[in-house]
Amino acid sequence: MTDIASADPARHQSGGLAVALAKLNLDALTVADAVADVASMAGENVTTAIRADFRELQADVKELRADVNARIDTLTSETNARFAETNGRFAETNARIDTLAVAVQSLQREIGTLRWMIGVGFTLLSVFLALSTFLRGEGP
Repeated sequence: MTDIASADPARHQSGGLAVALAKLNLDALTVADAVADVASMAGENVTTAIRADFRELQADVKELRADVNARIDTLTSETNARFAETNGRFAETNARIDTLAVAVQSLQREIGTLRWMIGVGFTLLSVFLALSTFLRGEGP
């Protein structure tokens, strides 16, 4: 590939072709047309090569885009699966908490009932002791 930025002064690329055609004793117009045709063909060849390179680059970019999209889809599905798993664990934990809350409420009711029964038991014991004291004192 030629270096575009050059320190050499610009010179016409077809100088040798023009000299060669002039040596064949062709008229100047024919030489100029031939040189112009060669320059045009060279430009067309460069343009064709650039277009081919550009199409290849487009294909590479398309392939890379497809690869990136596939990776994004994979990551998305993995992330969704992990979220689903985490949500399942949260649901399981919440169910356990609900079960424990029901058990704690049941124990609180049971403790309340036991306190009431202990209170009634002490009250009955006090009444029984009072009655036994009064009934013993009145006897023979």
